[in-house]
Amino acid sequence: MTKLDATAYLDNLGCAHVVYFHDGGDKSQDIEFDFIKKGVDKQQHCFYTTQNPEKILSQMKEFGVEVNSEYLHIVKIPEKFEDYSKMILDKVDGLPHDSTIRVISTHYFDFNSEKKTDRMAEIEQCVDDDFHKLQGNFVCSFAVNKITNEIRSRFLNQLLDSHTAIIFQTEKSGTEVFTIP
Repeated sequence: MTKLDATAYLDNLGCAHVVYFHDGGDKSQDIEFDFIKKGVDKQQHCFYTTQNPEKILSQMKEFGVEVNSEYLHIVKIPEKFEDYSKMILDKVDGLPHDSTIRVISTHYFDFNSEKKTDRMAEIEQCVDDDFHKLQGNFVCSFAVNKITNEIRSRFLNQLLDSHTAIIFQTEKSGTEVFTIP
């Protein structure tokens, strides 16, 4: 277990599929936006999934991200989780395989049933199965307060097999990174 700055850790990744658990505060969004901004500045294709593209673009612009860049791709995701899985797998399949990418995949759904967490774990495994085809980093961002306490540890364990690292970040506790061999 290592306490460190999440932006520094993300900046030094090779190609990795990372799960990022956070408390949903401003710091977590700053970490996501910094990751995207640095990629856009390096002319890497950067994808950010969100349910509210207009709001995110406005916030990114305020943060200093070049929102009109050809390297920034905002992907609108459905409001309902049930419509999400096919859409995200199709999008992952369509990512460019010939250039470096950065992806922040946000998951602000209410994970309040084992059925939803099981399906999300399946989606993550499908992404991981094809991850070798991608050149870059895929960060799966989950707000912990959206995951019911009773299934949180089970869900975390489900995600261990499909990621190379887990970042836990809270305003109160800072950041801890666990790498998975």
